Amino acid sequence: MEESKFNTWVKKILATEEEEISCSLCFDLVSEYVDMELAEAEMPPILHKVKAHLNQCQACQDEYQLLHELARLDAAQSD
Repeated sequence: MEESKFNTWVKKILATEEEEISCSLCFDLVSEYVDMELAEAEMPPILHKVKAHLNQCQACQDEYQLLHELARLDAAQSD
């Protein structure tokens, strides 16, 4: 294993929290997270857990990036 991959893996392990959300719940909430992030709105505690999950999970991060880009493009077309 490459040293950089190993270091990334260790950092993710150390960043785990006592209570985390599942990928299923993250997928359910990621759209709301993107909307609130783009609106720069105050996020409820559950959406802070989405952010933490996105930092740990590449599959959910990919979904987030896709939704974020689509929302950004939609907002740009609305202007």
